[in-house]
Amino acid sequence: MNIAIGIVIIAITAAYVAAPFFAPEPAAGSGGSVGHGPAARQKLERQKLDAYAAIKEAEFDYRMGKLSDVDFAGLRAKYSAQALEAIAALEAPQATAARQSSGPRRPSRIAFCPACGHAVPPRANFCGACGRSLKEEAESYKLKATS
Repeated sequence: MNIAIGIVIIAITAAYVAAPFFAPEPAAGSGGSVGHGPAARQKLERQKLDAYAAIKEAEFDYRMGKLSDVDFAGLRAKYSAQALEAIAALEAPQATAARQSSGPRRPSRIAFCPACGHAVPPRANFCGACGRSLKEEAESYKLKATS
């Protein structure tokens, strides 16, 4: 009697463990494609992380002298392309939503100093000619223009 119960328990356990091997494959268009659902997002995240890891590994091998310049450049280009592809696929829905929700864009920098009219380079905080703060001058210029 104990042997029969043991055999039944073993058979049930074996069937439970082997069930995933006999389950049908999901259809190709049922949510497993790129760009749909959390499973596809996880796959893209994994692709990005794997590419990053491969780039780090190639850089380490290159510094250790195991890779030539040509081999390192080829590997880096290959894995960089894979990472960029995954990043673009991950950010595509967000970029589309951001473009649709935002209104018309306005200039994000000052091209000329409002105080002296001198051309200023991008990301400059102060005018190179008069030395005034571009942020303060721009705010005072906006106040004058609106009143």
